[in-house]
Parts: sequence; structure tokens; C-alpha cells
Amino acid sequence: MFVKEYIRNISGTLLGAWNVISQKITSVKEYIRNTSLALLHTFTLIFLAYALPYQYEMISSEKHIFIDQIGKIRFIGPILIVIGIIGYLPCFWNFIFDAKGSPLPGDQKHLIVKGLYRYVRNPMYISWYLIIFGEALFFQSLDLLLYLSVWIVLLEIRVIFFEEPYWKKRFGETYEQYRKSVRRWIPLLTPYQENDSAPQ
Repeated sequence: MFVKEYIRNISGTLLGAWNVISQKITSVKEYIRNTSLALLHTFTLIFLAYALPYQYEMISSEKHIFIDQIGKIRFIGPILIVIGIIGYLPCFWNFIFDAKGSPLPGDQKHLIVKGLYRYVRNPMYISWYLIIFGEALFFQSLDLLLYLSVWIVLLEIRVIFFEEPYWKKRFGETYEQYRKSVRRWIPLLTPYQENDSAPQ
């Protein structure tokens, strides 16, 4: 009896330890996967924000300057780029550790209501807009402004007709309350708290 009880206890202990280890391994694999996809998303944005405009001479060619030179105002551009990058990085973190996923469409397990998402619903897009607008100012590029305008229209359509219906279906009343309390593009002055119901 003693031996059987001892074996049963040892088996239970080993099984419990294995379950903990398995969960840790799964968790590490998920973080690696989510980080890899988030990095892929980031490199795609870098390509669209810099490499593609550079390839099509929106950045370097003198043929694409504003009608009037804007002088020292152009140096606001790098400041906006830095602000955009600073805004993007915590969103990157939120997707991996709070949403338990990546910025790729539909790859989130939880709704993000932390960090910049407490002030505005789309801080990652806004950060990206700031980066491109900063480039347009610094390089005095009308083409970059037109390029940004196209992206603003496309992403507005995407957000309204695809992303928001998906979030509503995925997270139900939780998202609907968040949507009504936090504006799509204009940041709140005070952070959103769950159970807030301020009009949009």
C-alpha cells in the first residue's frame, strides 16, 4: 500500500510538473510566433513608408517638391517621424502581450484596451500616418502627401467595413462599449476606463 501510494504521489507530481513545463513551452512558442508576425508586419510598414516611396522617387527626386519651398518648417518632419515611431512601439508590445497575437488581421485573442488604445482606437495607423507625413514635410514631397492621402482613404474603408464589424462579432458588447467610448481617429483627453459610456 505504501509503495503504491508513493508511486501515485510521484506520478502525480511528475505529471503536474510536465503540465507546467508544457504550458511554458507553449507560451514561449506563442510569443515567438506572435513576435515574428509582428516583426513581419513592421517590416511591411517600413517598406510601404520608406522603401516603396524611395523606389518610385517620391523621396529623392526634385520633380516631386511642393509648389512653394516650405523652408525651416520641413524640419518638423523628423519630429513627427520620431513621434510616429514612439507611438508605434507600444502598440507593437500591446499586440504581442495583451492581445496575445500580432497586428495581422484577426490574429488577436483579446481586445486591446491598454496604453494608447485607451485614448484612440487606431493609434498604430495614426503613428504610421505621422511617419509618412513627416517624410513628406522633410523632403517637401507633394507625391508623398498624395501617397498618404490614398492610404488614409484605403485604411478608412478597411476600418469601417472590415475591421470594426470583425471586432464587434469577435468581442461583442465589450467592443461595442469601447467603440462608443473611444473615438476612431481623434484622441481623448482622458483615458478610457471600462464601463465608460461617453458618446463617440
